[in-house]
Formats: sequence, structure tokens, C-alpha cells
Amino acid sequence: MYEKEINVFFLSVILTVLLLVMAVYFVIISIRRRNILYKREREANAILHKQELLETRQEVQQKLMQNIGSELHDTIGQKLTLTYLQMENTLQSDNIDDIKTRISAQNALIQESLNELRSISKMLTTQDFSNFNFVHYLLKEMARINESGLCKTVFTYPDEHFDFLNEKVNLSLVRICQEFIQNSLKHSGCAQLEIHITLTDENLRIVCIDNGRGIDWEKASEYRIGSGSGLKSIERRINSIGAGFRWENKNGTQLHIDLPLNKIAADET
Repeated sequence: MYEKEINVFFLSVILTVLLLVMAVYFVIISIRRRNILYKREREANAILHKQELLETRQEVQQKLMQNIGSELHDTIGQKLTLTYLQMENTLQSDNIDDIKTRISAQNALIQESLNELRSISKMLTTQDFSNFNFVHYLLKEMARINESGLCKTVFTYPDEHFDFLNEKVNLSLVRICQEFIQNSLKHSGCAQLEIHITLTDENLRIVCIDNGRGIDWEKASEYRIGSGSGLKSIERRINSIGAGFRWENKNGTQLHIDLPLNKIAADET
């Protein structure tokens, strides 16, 4: 009887040990599977992040090319055409003083065209996305719009380097502001565009304003139909960088963007 109890005891111990070994084995397998899934998920997210970044880069570059094309056609092209016509008229003149006056005016137009060409060339050669700064880009964009006569612009920003922003945030903020500007110029009938940037210890705030007719919110669902919708694109990009936003209709349209700085730090890790 005593021997039988001992056998039962050892059998119980063996079974317990086997169960523990099996439990540990399954836990290890489960952990390994979880780690593999986590690694694959991180790799997939990294690929998706690079893809989104590349798409945003291409969009910014495409917009830059469109602006340069517009500058070449609307400003430099017109000035050179005017110079050509003035030269044609100069050839018909026999008055030396008149010829000198016309040549002086033509030289001034040619010099202006050369200066604008140098400015455009600088934009192309300095478009280094590794040191891209959304404030510098918007400063040039707002100045270009103001000089073109399309709309009066106001741009305010703090005296900061903004080197704490990663490339994704920089490019996304540019595209958000570009979309707002494009929608305002095309649809609002505005005479003035404003972008105001403020920076606190906790948040980066951007306010985009136009003095146009505003958004008809009863048709907001129509505005959001389709991937090409301006409003939908703006809101999707804001959400992608972890920022909050709100729209307001106050003598036009206002877009308030609030980006917590800790979201940027979390996105970089």
C-alpha cells in the first residue's frame, strides 16, 4: 500500500512537471509568435510611412513645378514678350533720344526677368528635403501669391528654427496650407489670405484665414465625397500627424490647427 502511494506521488510529480514544461513551451511559442507579428507590423508600418512620405514629397515637388511654370509664363514670359514688342517699335524710330529711352526701358525689363530667373533657379537648387522647413516654403509661397496680384497675403510666424519637426510633419503642413490656399483662391472669391503660426511649450498652432464667402456646411458632405476633395484631403493630412483642428465661418473661412509637440516626439520613436 505504501509503495503504491509512492508510485502515485511520483506519477503526479512527473505529470505536474510535464504540464509545467508544456505550459512554458506554449508560453515561449506564444511570445515568439507575438514578437514575430509585432516585428512584421513594425516593418509594414515603416514601409507605409516611407510610402506616404514619398507621395507627399512628390505632391510638394509637383506643386513647386506648377508654381515655377506659372511664374515663367505669367511674369517672365510676359516681360520678355513686352521687351520684344518694344524692340520692334524701337527699330521703327529715327529719333536717337527716343531710341535711348526705349532701350533703357527694355534693359530694365530684361534685368527684372534675369532676377526672377535667378530666384526660380535658387528655388530649384535649394529644394533639399533633408533640411526642408515648412515656414520658409510658405513664406515664399505667400510672397509669390501677393506679387502675382491674385490675392493680398499676410503671413506671421515666430522667430524659430523649427528643426524639431520631422520631414513628415514639415511636408504635411505644407500640403495642408497649400490645399487651403488653393481652395480659397478657386472657390471663395477672397481678396485676402492669412496664415498665422504660433509656438508654445506644448503646441504648434496654425490658423489659415480667407475673407471669402465661406463654406456652405449644409453641403459639407458633398465637399467630402471623393479622394480629391480639398476638405477631405486637408482633414486626412491633419489627422495623419496627430493634430486637432476646427473650421470656423467668420467673414470667410478659418482653419485652426493644433499640433501637440509630444505627438511629434512620439511619431519619431
